[in-house]
Amino acid sequence: MSATRCPFRKSCASDVPCKYSDLGNRIPRQTGGGIAVRSTSFTRLCGLLWVCTLLSACVMSSPSPRQPAPSAPLLHGAQLHGSLVDMSTQRLLSVEAFVDEITGVNLIALGEEHYHPDIQRFTLQLLQALARRYPQHLALAMEFLERDMQPYVDAYLAGTSDAATFQQDIRATPDFTQHYFPLLQYARQANIPVLAMNLPRRLARQVAQQGLQHVLPGLAAQEQAYVPGTLAAITPQYRTYFQQAIASAHPLPAEQSERFLEAAHLKDETMADTLSTFFGRVTQDTVLAIAGRFHFDYGLAIPARLQQRFPTVAIRRVTTMSVAADERIDLQELARTGLADYVWFAPPRPTAQTGT
Repeated sequence: MSATRCPFRKSCASDVPCKYSDLGNRIPRQTGGGIAVRSTSFTRLCGLLWVCTLLSACVMSSPSPRQPAPSAPLLHGAQLHGSLVDMSTQRLLSVEAFVDEITGVNLIALGEEHYHPDIQRFTLQLLQALARRYPQHLALAMEFLERDMQPYVDAYLAGTSDAATFQQDIRATPDFTQHYFPLLQYARQANIPVLAMNLPRRLARQVAQQGLQHVLPGLAAQEQAYVPGTLAAITPQYRTYFQQAIASAHPLPAEQSERFLEAAHLKDETMADTLSTFFGRVTQDTVLAIAGRFHFDYGLAIPARLQQRFPTVAIRRVTTMSVAADERIDLQELARTGLADYVWFAPPRPTAQTGT
């Protein structure tokens, strides 16, 4: 392993090789007896990695619509690369066929592996297909955009701010500019509204360091505007989901683990609140929401929080999964876990890419 700074850099000053730098490759999966942790080459827990750090498409050619998947019970990753699979039928779909299937859906919850060029190109292809189907009735929501960035987003989309100014205003990293700014460029071109749906990172960092009960009462009025007016309790399912993911990679004292959990919960509550507020205003639109896989997989984070706030919302969950060419995939078993409604498979992220 190359020398990687620990994602817990606020409490760990080491720059030596660290097993915890692999945290992004760990994500819980559901089994018959509950939730277990799976650590493989094809899973990246991007949302959770964000919580930790805050402590501080050439798309493959799409198959034809409704093409049956190969009949072998176990498939190699190479057979699935570039394919979108309907988990209920194990059939392959083109992006256009997927768009046909989700008529009447309010939210397409796309769980992604961050900084993966194939996955971000697939995301752009999906946004373009949705824009063709739902002109003037589509919105984009992004985890990487925080609520205090909304005025800058609106100015860029309206044409009153150029790309360089916008990127400076939101403190865009080179990785964001490379992988996510094309989505905003297309949104501006196609007149698609964009929701900055996440909690400002400085607030998430404060909660992870000090805890919700200490931080929220002392927020200034301006900061309170970025936090949901009401917060649901942390459910046992969410607690288990989070703790299984983090404990396997970075065992923590109970008090610190609880603060990390509260920060993750506040982020998911905030993103769900952003979506719920939008649906309360605009009932006819479809939203493509993009966040790390942790936030959408199994429906335990943002989807559960959104359905509590807006019970009539219709959601389809799509997850993106990078798999090695020789990795063997059992689609039926994957479907039984309840991971997502649809899975888009990608080859592993090129090793030259940064963003871990």
